Amino acid sequence: MEGGDIEVSSLNFAYEGQPPLFTRFNLAVSPGSRCLLVGANGSGKTTLLKILAGKHMVGGRDVVRVLNASAFHDTRLVCSGDLAYLGGSWSKTVGSAGDIPLQGDFSAEHMIFGVEGVDPARGEKLIDLLDINLQWRMHKVSDGQRRRVQICMGLLYPYKKHVVVLTRRGT
Repeated sequence: MEGGDIEVSSLNFAYEGQPPLFTRFNLAVSPGSRCLLVGANGSGKTTLLKILAGKHMVGGRDVVRVLNASAFHDTRLVCSGDLAYLGGSWSKTVGSAGDIPLQGDFSAEHMIFGVEGVDPARGEKLIDLLDINLQWRMHKVSDGQRRRVQICMGLLYPYKKHVVVLTRRGT
């Protein structure tokens, strides 16, 4: 597993008090490859994506490597824009209600075109690809529609390497 875009070596992972999700898990995704991650609800798909994005610290520095750097330990990956996790939700925690979606009365157009220094043609392509209605009001859309706007915003700036992972909850 030399020089791949994504390399995982003998990953062991479990949430505290839960059975292991991954035991001696290995993965190598070569540059230019495409990989589809499928599985039942609760099988660990989102957890694996978070591990690859450096959101969970696992094992040693060489267990999970992205673009030949430690996914969790090498902050240059995120700071340079070479690694981003686009699967998180826009939410806030409210006392007894738990996590609820962030909501505001503004349009998808305001969200997307409010980002400075973006190539408008790139934005238009993403809007078309993700089937976003610019008139959507963010406080009235579904979770899936809100997620599409979030993914669009995360992809407005081009990446040097194309290691992009998109997730869709519930499928």
